[in-house]
Amino acid sequence: MNKKRHWLGMLVMALAFGILLTGCPQEPSETTYTVWTASTSYSEYSKKFPALTLTDGYYGRLEITKSELNSLPLSNYTKNKWTEDQIYDWFIGRGFPITLANQEKAWLITIDHGFLAIRDRNIVYMILK
Repeated sequence: MNKKRHWLGMLVMALAFGILLTGCPQEPSETTYTVWTASTSYSEYSKKFPALTLTDGYYGRLEITKSELNSLPLSNYTKNKWTEDQIYDWFIGRGFPITLANQEKAWLITIDHGFLAIRDRNIVYMILK
C-alpha cells in the first residue's frame, strides 16, 4: 500500500510540475534581422562600388532598393540572422564609438534595405540589410 501511495504521489507531482512548466508564459523572442557581412581590399571595393569612395577611417552608407540588393553578389557575403545587439556589436567591433554605433544600428534596422561600408587602411568592412 505504501508503494502505491509513493508512486501515486510521484505521479501527481510530475503532472503538477509539467502543468506548471507549460502554463508559464513564454518570453517573446527577440526580433532578428537578416544582414549580410563581408570584407574586402579597398582596391576590390573601389572596382565594385565606384560611387561610394571611402577615405581611410571613414564610412559611407546608402539606402538601396530591393532590386539593388538582389543585384549584389550576396553569395560573396556571410548571411546572418542578428538581433539589434549583434548588429550593434558589429559596429563596435569596427571601431565605431558607442553613440555612432547606436545611431547606425538604428538606421539599419529601420530601413528596408541598406548598405554601409567602413574603411580601415586597406580593408573595407561591409554590412547589408
